[in-house]
Amino acid sequence: MTSGNVRQELQNTINSPLVSFAKVTQTELQACCDEFEMLIVKRNALIHAHPITDTDGSQILAYQTKITKPLPDMKWLRPEVEAIIQEFDAAACRAGVLLDRLR
Repeated sequence: MTSGNVRQELQNTINSPLVSFAKVTQTELQACCDEFEMLIVKRNALIHAHPITDTDGSQILAYQTKITKPLPDMKWLRPEVEAIIQEFDAAACRAGVLLDRLR
């Protein structure tokens, strides 16, 4: 299942009138879903980045995109890669808290 399909299944669950929000609120799940959607875009930008030689001769990743993509062309320098790793970790911890409450 692709990340987009996972996001859509979560959104369908949030929107379902049959779901009870006793342990986790609909607002909390929607925030989780929205964050997941934002991270999908960043993850895709990083995963689909191409190695290039920067102006100083160093090797970096650059996201080569079409204008239809939500994230513009960019260089993935080490600080940006480390920052997105921290975003993924923090989001996973927040989602884990919700999952624990649902169990």
